[in-house]
Amino acid sequence: MTLEYNKKLIMEDNRKGLSLGEISKRYGLKRSTVQYIISSYGNHLKKRGPKEKITKNDRRHIQTILNSNKINNGKCSSLDIIKDLNLNVSRSTVYRSLKCMKFNYKKLPNKFALTYRMRQKRVQCARVFITKGISWNSVIFTDEKLFTLHGTDSFYSWIQGKQSPMRVKQVVRSPGLMVWAMLMPNGLLSYEILTGRQRSANYIHIIKTKALPIIKLNIKENFIFQQDNCPIHISKESLNFFQQEHVELLDWPPYSPDINIIENVWSMLSSEIYGGGSIKNLKELRIRIHDSVTNFNETKIQTACKLYNSMPSRLCSILEKHGQRIQY
Repeated sequence: MTLEYNKKLIMEDNRKGLSLGEISKRYGLKRSTVQYIISSYGNHLKKRGPKEKITKNDRRHIQTILNSNKINNGKCSSLDIIKDLNLNVSRSTVYRSLKCMKFNYKKLPNKFALTYRMRQKRVQCARVFITKGISWNSVIFTDEKLFTLHGTDSFYSWIQGKQSPMRVKQVVRSPGLMVWAMLMPNGLLSYEILTGRQRSANYIHIIKTKALPIIKLNIKENFIFQQDNCPIHISKESLNFFQQEHVELLDWPPYSPDINIIENVWSMLSSEIYGGGSIKNLKELRIRIHDSVTNFNETKIQTACKLYNSMPSRLCSILEKHGQRIQY
């Protein structure tokens, strides 16, 4: 039996729980020899790992950068850290180091403090919606959103632990297109690109020539029209138009995008529009908006139905949280 093979057997017996005395008797060796083999050979088997690409000093600098961004309401990605510290590593390496440092990459909400009256209004509307037993399958959801060339306005950063810091919305002056969209219970999404400064007359023209004809083609029964409290939506001119057309409006609570399911649709469209790389000009942006809406109408009908079905649970969450914002 070779010495190397002897060492392997001794190590196996040691892992099985045999004492030093039992092993020494089994192989006819001194107790001190067995102890030496176990200590030296066990350390010899431990292979040294690769050299750290991010040193302890780098990690301290990363911690400083992230703390500074948190104080200044700034965002910080793995790529930002690499550029700031001039690291010669990949983003995945920084990602693993940040995970080891108990950091998580989170989306920071653009929070707006809800006053007591706002929360009370949200609670009252939620109670009315539940008490009336509104058939959400007859509600038409509408909203507007600005798509810009600079990309999505989502705000992600590395946050340690369970922190949830507020951030200040940055005003980015970039060319873009304002889009009005309408989601119907059958899953159909219609949109219109708005041009120029919008007034009540422009909004009425869109509803009269775009929205109502499509609604009448797709919904035979009575419907309820949802819109937020934008000034041109609730102006006297607009409300008179809806009254003349016998359109029932939903009394929508203020500052409540978390209840409007079309916000989820905007998120899906944004991921597809901005996921294709940088956008060179408004013409390309217009094409991407059209393609994303077409893809939604072809593949997301079931998703739209799930969004409609989520309305009762959203209203219950509003009541449970006493009018505070909910996750959507």
